[in-house]
Amino acid sequence: MEFADTPPLRHPFATLWRQSGRVNRGSVVTEQTIVLPEGSRQGQDPTYRLTVMAPRRRFFLYLRDRWWVMLLSIALLLGLTLGYEALHVETYESYAQLLVGDVQVNVNMGAVFTEDPLNYFGTQIELLKSPRLKNAALTKVGLTPLAIEEDLLKLQVARPLNTSILQLMAVGPDPVQARNFLQALIEDYLAFKRETRATTSDDIVLNLSEQVTKRDTALKGEQEKWLEYQRTNSLAVLEEEGKAAGLYLADLNLQLAKMRLERELLSQGGDGAPKGAGEGAMVPGAKLPASRVAADVARAGADSMLKASRVELALRTAERDRMSEERGPLAARSLSEEVLRLTRVVAILEQEHQHQRETELAELDRRIAATQRALPVWQERVLEINDRLSQGQRLKNNIEREQAYRDRMLGMFQNVDLGRNVQQERLSVLQAPTGGQPSKRYLPIRVALALIAGFALGLGVVFIWHVADDRFSSVRDVQDQFGEEIIGLVPRIRIPSARPREALLQPGDTRFTYAESFRHLRSALLLSPGLASGAQTILFTSASRGEGKGTVAANLARTLALSGLRVALLDANLKLQRPQALFGSPGHPGILEFLRGEADARRIQQTTDLAGLQFVAVGQLKPGEEGSLPGARMKELLVHLRAQNDFVIIDGPPILLSDDASFLVPEVDLVTVVVRPFRTRARLLRQALAMLYQRRARQVNLVYNQARPDDLGAMHAMAKAYLVGRRNGKGRWRRAAVPPPRHDEPTVPRA
Repeated sequence: MEFADTPPLRHPFATLWRQSGRVNRGSVVTEQTIVLPEGSRQGQDPTYRLTVMAPRRRFFLYLRDRWWVMLLSIALLLGLTLGYEALHVETYESYAQLLVGDVQVNVNMGAVFTEDPLNYFGTQIELLKSPRLKNAALTKVGLTPLAIEEDLLKLQVARPLNTSILQLMAVGPDPVQARNFLQALIEDYLAFKRETRATTSDDIVLNLSEQVTKRDTALKGEQEKWLEYQRTNSLAVLEEEGKAAGLYLADLNLQLAKMRLERELLSQGGDGAPKGAGEGAMVPGAKLPASRVAADVARAGADSMLKASRVELALRTAERDRMSEERGPLAARSLSEEVLRLTRVVAILEQEHQHQRETELAELDRRIAATQRALPVWQERVLEINDRLSQGQRLKNNIEREQAYRDRMLGMFQNVDLGRNVQQERLSVLQAPTGGQPSKRYLPIRVALALIAGFALGLGVVFIWHVADDRFSSVRDVQDQFGEEIIGLVPRIRIPSARPREALLQPGDTRFTYAESFRHLRSALLLSPGLASGAQTILFTSASRGEGKGTVAANLARTLALSGLRVALLDANLKLQRPQALFGSPGHPGILEFLRGEADARRIQQTTDLAGLQFVAVGQLKPGEEGSLPGARMKELLVHLRAQNDFVIIDGPPILLSDDASFLVPEVDLVTVVVRPFRTRARLLRQALAMLYQRRARQVNLVYNQARPDDLGAMHAMAKAYLVGRRNGKGRWRRAAVPPPRHDEPTVPRA
């Protein structure tokens, strides 16, 4: 079987969608095309169309069918509520109210210390619920501490919003016991508060004294450290040394920078006197060494003499050149000697200047090295002085801080008036414990809540059930999920299991809706343009057992026979050896005997109570015999029955349970699949239809069995209008005096 995405094709008795993804009745539609093998259909396009949908469940239809789940859920919760109320022991409540206030400590220095109200009231509530107070109260009323654990007495303490009132409630089985317990609890609570109140002032004084003592000890320790520091250090001397060392360190850095700049200029051939290196660039109060001054003076004289000699040499050379051009070389001879002498002098001066520069560079390198060696020593000296000064300042700060703490605590200790500034809690009993009153049961409210919870529980159970259940709930579910046409709707009727023959239609049957449904099915077959003229073979099958295909096939055969047609009804369900409940007599030969050659076609046909209706039973299966329909004998039987009858109705086995139906599919003109609500599953029906198309089914349609009144629509309303609700002595319905018009005419003539 091959699936291909091709344009939708129409075939008889099938309503197919024109496009993929279309939404209809709340369902998302997708389509698939099944391409059958070549030559599977003579003269027709071997392509069928299947519609696969994802329907949105009709929850309300499902809910109406599962109404008993709602009723069961409501009854269950209502029963539990009423049972609890019936078994619940009567209890009594006692109420009391306390007015409480928090503690405030006002200090004359301006600070106000108070506890957070939320924390305070939470503390009081937990104190009332503490095991110490509850056990003492239980002992006073003659109960053991286990009474609280066994729920014999319950205590509730609450504080109304934005109030200083505590509401107490005791609940117990005895009204006097509940009141006495609450009274004892309040007395123990007040006694405990009085005990703690008596020690409040002493605790405050003791705490303040401890704090002052701690601060005195800390202050003395810091003062001793300061005295120890002063024995080895003088702040004034350290400050002067620090200033002098800092200035000298700065002077060393400045001199080092100047010497480096002077050496760089000498190395580049300059005169070695950097700008700003005069007296104005020196640190105020600093003097140059005498050797440095003498060297600078000597270097300045040598430089001026060298410059003067170079200038004089240049002038004599120019004058010699000019005289040689005007008078000749002999006239300039004396000038040439002078130029030679000046050249020797300049060379000598340049050698002396170079020697002097090298000497100065060596001196500068020596001085730079000495300065660099002295810098780390003075840096360490400055850091040491700074550390000692910082240590002294730290000790002074610690002394000042401890002194301030001590003075503050001492001021608090001296200025607090415990009788006036320490305000004790305000405690009073606003309402004494009341006598025990019966607890309110709120039975109507609990019943209402049980009804609502049962309703919600039932809705949830039904919703989960209908989501997990893929069985059809209405004919719309079938129409939304499958493109095959539904040619008949058979209403639901009640038939006793002990009398299955009551499901068969009888001449003049008073079950109007039931009879009319099969007449509509008969009309759909007779008037359909897709069926060829002459004898027709119809196979009834289903996806699984219990859909009612046998009853539908039998009643359709009877309806056709009542219309004057010759009909043969075959029971071809070989695997299910069921008794002849509707037709035939036990032990009569049937299909199996014909296939084995033990009986001919005329012998296996049985007459029925209707003229023109013949019945062929399945026959008897011998021990060890498999029983199978394929073969020439089965085709011969179908040919014989077609020749003798107008219609051949075959009650076949479920297509998914037995393969016998697959061999009958190519031999029949029409395959009708019976679907039953709340029994047939969508996935099984989809598999059954795919199998039928794969087995070369010529035409496939559906019959919806056990339909509800909503599915029947106008037919059900017509039945109510034409029937009279009046019972006779046997308990059957009688038709009205004016019968409804019949749809039997015109009668189809015999072939």
